[in-house]
Amino acid sequence: MSKIKANLALVKALKNWGIDHVYGIPGDSIDSVVDALKHEEESIKFYNVRHEEVATLAAASYTKLTGKIAVSLGIGGPGAVHLLNGMYDAKMDNVPTLVLCGHTNTDQIGSGYFQEVDISTMFQGVAVFNQIVTDPNRIFDTVNEAIKTAYDESGVAVLTIPGDILKTEIEDNTLDKKYEYVRPHFSAPTDKIAAAAELIGNSKNPVVLAGVGTKGAKDEVIHFIERIKAPAMITLPAKGIIPDTHPQSLGNIGKIGTKPAFEAMKEADLLILLGTNYPYVSYLPDENVPCIQLDINLKNIGKRYDVDVPLIGHAKDILPELTQACDTVERRPFLEACQENMVNWNKWLEEDRMKDSTPIRPERVMAEIEKIAEPDATFSIDIGTSTVWSTRYLRLDHQNQFITSAWLGTMGCALPGAIASKIAFPERQAIAIAGDGGFSMVMQDFVTAVYYNLPMIVVVMNNQQLSFIKYEQQAAGELEYAINLADIDYAKFAESCGGIGINVTTPEELAPAMQQAKAADKPVIVNVYVDQDAAPLPGQIVFDEMLGYAKFEIRSLLEEGKLEKMPPLKTLIRRVL
Repeated sequence: MSKIKANLALVKALKNWGIDHVYGIPGDSIDSVVDALKHEEESIKFYNVRHEEVATLAAASYTKLTGKIAVSLGIGGPGAVHLLNGMYDAKMDNVPTLVLCGHTNTDQIGSGYFQEVDISTMFQGVAVFNQIVTDPNRIFDTVNEAIKTAYDESGVAVLTIPGDILKTEIEDNTLDKKYEYVRPHFSAPTDKIAAAAELIGNSKNPVVLAGVGTKGAKDEVIHFIERIKAPAMITLPAKGIIPDTHPQSLGNIGKIGTKPAFEAMKEADLLILLGTNYPYVSYLPDENVPCIQLDINLKNIGKRYDVDVPLIGHAKDILPELTQACDTVERRPFLEACQENMVNWNKWLEEDRMKDSTPIRPERVMAEIEKIAEPDATFSIDIGTSTVWSTRYLRLDHQNQFITSAWLGTMGCALPGAIASKIAFPERQAIAIAGDGGFSMVMQDFVTAVYYNLPMIVVVMNNQQLSFIKYEQQAAGELEYAINLADIDYAKFAESCGGIGINVTTPEELAPAMQQAKAADKPVIVNVYVDQDAAPLPGQIVFDEMLGYAKFEIRSLLEEGKLEKMPPLKTLIRRVL
């Protein structure tokens, strides 16, 4: 049998799975893998990022966008520590990813050698597959097993590779074979389908909550809600699955959701959960109304809400069966009432979107972004107030993709997501929206986008604050503290990286700036100075939040001798009554 270097066998396994790029930073303990990637650079492109966190966040984002596994790598020790944040983002958003991590040479493991950390223990909580490579002869099979496990369990697979283990020649047991993960097909038992259809048929006020688990079944979701004439809402990461302009859409649910969605939930007599493990149970029906839950993961069934009819499987497989079993509803008064609420809600939002006050309102920024967004644009959204403004005020359609760090909620995810978007879909427009707090955590990798010629639009909502945290403090009745940030001229920063930078300080400058960004052939930062007092209020302000805001104002007056500026009374009344 012929021989092959172990590091080349590893890369051959990656090629067999159709992996065409890797994110990471080279270094001594992982350089045997990097050397093999150099050997295959025509097939697998290496994206050398400036921080390992960006590598794993970009890899997770790529999989969220495409469903295909992505790969990141870094050295042991500090590199491994830096990789963790994006790994947890992948874990918590249930996306398969492969991490190749360097390690101390075999004969030094456990000796307290330079940069040695207990990598296996550190990765234990984040990985569905966590193995230190000890036998170079099995590296081809081990990579295959890792990738398959990541797909099967929708999680992170980690191979920790001692620096010397892949430098030897081994028997060439590799195969020239293309692998593709084929998801299993599920068909729900006919009695469960019948039971679900009966509940729907007997319901007067059904509501549908669709999650990211329905991402591959957009058309099926639309056909289902249209057949039963039910109002439908989405979770944060599911934005775009139901078009925001669809007549049965009530938008998002939860703190960053809409008031009509909140009210519909509280009036519902049947809850239909599709592909979601939605955690905020206080936004679900108060009483234990009947519930149908469709989910691929059995562990999610009944985890948040008592379920009467469980449907285990993929929405794309099961929703057509359920839709066919349901009678067509021609008219539903409950839906019509919800639609009237949405008319008023959308009128309020449009008023916000058209405000031309100075400082610039974030809602106006979203309106201008929407005008230059192409029909199939991908949106990568950071965590903070930028999440609220984009989720509530951007109107997306089926062709759009919308990604964020939904469950980990890590700041700094927008730029890596835009990088991954442009790699996944080179011909599509990539737009990142971030606050200055989140963007400054990863801003060094804007130069990565420039270096690899990845044109994108990065909109920085610059209010020199950790604004979302400010309002969290207020809602909890706490005084504002440690939330102010020094200003950075992000436009000058963009230019120093070789990109284009545009500063925007007035509403009149917004539209020309966005048009300039759209026309650019290189990465652009649009640095928009937005109103520090723009409050990301919940769609429906609940009693505990009102109590918290009142406590905050009283403490501000008594302890600091001032009253903080509050949102307009009209806005508060709309969100409370």
